[in-house]
Amino acid sequence: MRCLMCGKELGYGSLSDIISGEDPLCMECRRKWQKRRISFCFEGIRLRSSYVYNEAFSKCLIQYKELADEALKDVFLYEDLRWFQRMYREYQLVMMPSSLHKLQSRGFSHLRQMFECTGMEIIEPFVKTDEGDQKGKSKAMRHAIESGIVLRPDAQLHKKIVLCDDTITTGSTLKGALKALAGMDLKIRIYTVSANYRWLK
Repeated sequence: MRCLMCGKELGYGSLSDIISGEDPLCMECRRKWQKRRISFCFEGIRLRSSYVYNEAFSKCLIQYKELADEALKDVFLYEDLRWFQRMYREYQLVMMPSSLHKLQSRGFSHLRQMFECTGMEIIEPFVKTDEGDQKGKSKAMRHAIESGIVLRPDAQLHKKIVLCDDTITTGSTLKGALKALAGMDLKIRIYTVSANYRWLK
């Protein structure tokens, strides 16, 4: 079996790789990700992440969701899977929405596939009505995205939910989701696989 990013034979050059032989990334590629348990308060809600969003993580994420390399779906939660399952064992996983254009372009729900390895209940209750990308937008335009996220009328939410995303950059999507949930009697937590440097203290 070969590393899904660099193609190097897995188990080469590392005793831990030889013993485990499960990580879809080789030790060299995995080491480039900046592993760090991040925890901070976002809009009054506890948000946790497993990695700092750096160049190596970004490259893998783009390869996965923009180039449709679906084989990479399990690399993101691999190191923290058991921790995640313990931390949120009583929670329903609520995926953040992508625009209809993005979903049609990719042909798959990248977040659903990313979190399926948890074996936990996953729902996608939001619709993102804004069709634009946040990249390159002004602060005012990003703020407008928040009002473009709506909850489906048939959404079946549990009392305890964790909002899940691949990364937090500006936080606009999460703020929009929280606005859509405002007034509901829910216990909410947030998990993003990675967090932009701006959120680090």
